[in-house]
Amino acid sequence: MSDPFIDAVIYVLFTVSVGFSGIGVIGLLLFPDIRSRLYTAVRATLIGTAAMVVSVIVYAFFVSLSGGGDLYITLVIHSLVLMCIVIGANLVLYRLIRNRATTPDTCKSSQQNTRTDMK
Repeated sequence: MSDPFIDAVIYVLFTVSVGFSGIGVIGLLLFPDIRSRLYTAVRATLIGTAAMVVSVIVYAFFVSLSGGGDLYITLVIHSLVLMCIVIGANLVLYRLIRNRATTPDTCKSSQQNTRTDMK
């Protein structure tokens, strides 16, 4: 049987994780423009993933300290590696989508159209 306080912390972190991940999905579906969708998806999923990793780390440290062995230290290391991969992938995809959404040609053509309309 584990400590009720640790269990409560883990359940709260899981709830935060599911909540922010759900907000990220809802933001992708509801927001009209690519910038809002991108901002919501990146930020909410990173917070959700971070909360999940922290809950796994809390669980692993608690079980390891109560005599669980080295297996749970490996779980902590794998969780941290997963978090680094998720952060890296989010940054790469964020920059790729942002660059594709704002091409210089579309900005120049829209400025030229407004100038010809004003004359």
